[in-house]
Amino acid sequence: MAEAALRDLLPPELAVQVEVGSAGTGAGDGAPATPLAIATVAVHGLNLEGHRSRALTPRLVREADFVLAMEPRHAEWARSLAPDARDRIHLVTEQGAEGGVTEAGVRDPLGGTAEEYADTFHLIRSHLLRWVPLIRGEIERREGVR
Repeated sequence: MAEAALRDLLPPELAVQVEVGSAGTGAGDGAPATPLAIATVAVHGLNLEGHRSRALTPRLVREADFVLAMEPRHAEWARSLAPDARDRIHLVTEQGAEGGVTEAGVRDPLGGTAEEYADTFHLIRSHLLRWVPLIRGEIERREGVR
């Protein structure tokens, strides 16, 4: 859901310059999104029908400009995979949202109700909104605009 939300939040001029992907710390490769995740994002005009899971790898972490983890244990796992990329690994909630900044992260709604999925989607989206300017800044820095 976070991948779909971030893709949707990026303005067109950024979307063509940014590769958004997701990977799980406990996920295997190739599993589809849950029916509730698909239904939750569909309400917002987003599509997860073709989404397939993939495991987080050291290579994915090292190649990313930002790794946004949902939970603290996910961030720690990513840091253990690529200690040299520690400065690019963040908890998605570091940038605040309606409910404020939280060190608890965003809990996975897997096994939860449709309402829990919807609440999780809105929480993720509200935090990701705060990351868009930072993503823009990273692109500008990389391209020498700043």
